[in-house]
Amino acid sequence: MNIEQLRAAIPEVIRPYVKPGIDPVLAPEAWALQRGSTSGYLAIIDAGAPDGAAEPFVHVKFMIMKVPASGEAAFLRRLLELNHDLGNFAGFSVDTHDRVWLGAGRFAADLEPAELSELISQTARLSDRFDDQLLEAFGRENALD
Repeated sequence: MNIEQLRAAIPEVIRPYVKPGIDPVLAPEAWALQRGSTSGYLAIIDAGAPDGAAEPFVHVKFMIMKVPASGEAAFLRRLLELNHDLGNFAGFSVDTHDRVWLGAGRFAADLEPAELSELISQTARLSDRFDDQLLEAFGRENALD
């Protein structure tokens, strides 16, 4: 599907991940998502680039928790181990505000609605699972507000 078809399909595909009564549109190419105790977004990156400048990329990310103040090295090592286990499907990252994210993505070319739905659902499911596991192991005080 082309980029316009992708944009048109997104509202229906993200419906299970949108809080009732909340407008999920964050920006022209970004939508808010929610799954269990994790929140995040879906974005189309480089969708407005001039023809041929960049291929649009669909990115799904969920916030997991804060980086623990103590035991940071063990925590970051655990994230690297989980990245290894997840292979190329998804990966953990840490932003400049010490928040941990789990993200996945793929190029938008030929992305069908069912594939987009699967990308979102698998990333959301993993995020909801790992936030519980990591908070249990490294402290519930690191939960995001």
